[in-house]
Amino acid sequence: MEDAVEQLDNLARSVGECTRCDELVASRLRAVPGGGHPHCTVMLVSLAPARADEAEGGVAGETTLAELAEFMPALATSRDQVYATTLVKCVPRSGSAERGPTADELTACYPYLSKELTITTPHYVITVGEETTRFLLGKFFKNRPYEPDDSLELKLFDNPSFKVVPIAAPAELRERDAKARKEYVERLRALAQVMGL
Repeated sequence: MEDAVEQLDNLARSVGECTRCDELVASRLRAVPGGGHPHCTVMLVSLAPARADEAEGGVAGETTLAELAEFMPALATSRDQVYATTLVKCVPRSGSAERGPTADELTACYPYLSKELTITTPHYVITVGEETTRFLLGKFFKNRPYEPDDSLELKLFDNPSFKVVPIAAPAELRERDAKARKEYVERLRALAQVMGL
């Protein structure tokens, strides 16, 4: 039986060879697999890789992880417990302009994330940003565990396999006023302690 490291290496090769989405394949420099501890405590999932993640040797979600460390330093100091990844494994572009992923692209890429979850068996899945959160809650729960107008940030959703913790994207946090940002950061740091980071 393959160990987790070998399974993740094989998955990374599959991601790199993926041709499911014509537009993404035509515009990408390379597909970007996730990376981190093969038996993580926390999996961090953002929407799509950043351009910096797409550079040779980069990891999907690495840029988001680095940006979040400004607000949640425990993520940076506990890298041996964290696996970073994204919903789609290519930087979404139309021509040379970056864009958000389409519903079809999210659906086409989801099996890779599902496999990452199966291999790494995290205790917590941190979903970054509203779009990531709503997509994954729809996949993880048969019945939607929230009302359409609910704010989902920093709520804990119990899935039989792990807990889902939605947080704001770093860019969203920077736009908030100083008081709101300070309160949010305090809650993030308390959350990191709960997660054992």
